[in-house]
Amino acid sequence: MRVLSTGIPFLDEALGGGLLEDSNLLIIYTTYSRGWTLGFEILRRRMGMGDFGVILDSVLPITPLRMELRAINFDIDEFGRRGDLAVVDIFSSFYGLEYLEGYIYTDPTIDGSTFLPKYTRLYYRVLRERIGDRRPVGIDVTVDGLAFLLGEKNFIRVFQRLTALKERARISEKRKRPLNIFLLNRSRASDELVSWMSLYSQYVIEFQPTNKPGVERMIVRSSPLPDFEPSVEGYTFRLVKGRVEIEKPEKFR
Repeated sequence: MRVLSTGIPFLDEALGGGLLEDSNLLIIYTTYSRGWTLGFEILRRRMGMGDFGVILDSVLPITPLRMELRAINFDIDEFGRRGDLAVVDIFSSFYGLEYLEGYIYTDPTIDGSTFLPKYTRLYYRVLRERIGDRRPVGIDVTVDGLAFLLGEKNFIRVFQRLTALKERARISEKRKRPLNIFLLNRSRASDELVSWMSLYSQYVIEFQPTNKPGVERMIVRSSPLPDFEPSVEGYTFRLVKGRVEIEKPEKFR
């Protein structure tokens, strides 16, 4: 498997070199954290390298999602019109909302009992209509949001089945393998859900608050790469005018 750059040098270093294709990256954060923005910065940079972005939205309608992402200079309308991004909108599907924008995919018939086949059908529509031979980079906004819609136990079963479908596709399909980014607000999730998602993720990054306003501690908990070296100190993370900044703490420079 190829090791792909996140586009962020400090992050590649922290991960032991980058992200393996077809791998899962889990980003764990808490209420008021801005750590979730790291996932969108990776997505932005991978799209800049020619990949195709797929947002799986299960927590917000499109309008407030636009607002949240514009605050970090991520314009889903611009990327969508440009042909670099699609939104698989599970939230709007559950609540019967539909949009005119062609890059937003919904299915108003979807529910908890039919989620897996209908979600799979939506994704393959995106694959056929928009992705083509590009590498998909998916970001799940958020794991805890989808678990709330489906129920945690049902979500874990669905996720296991998706993992099996992914393995089947890896064996049988000849296309660029994806990168998957999962956002998880642990303030809204049980310890069991965090544990299951950590098991199914090759990379785990956790954000913790510090005593400095706007500054968080970023710790890479796991990576499958041989050059990965766990660090208790971690990295400092901040969002400055919509731009992600990652640095080693002063005393370790």
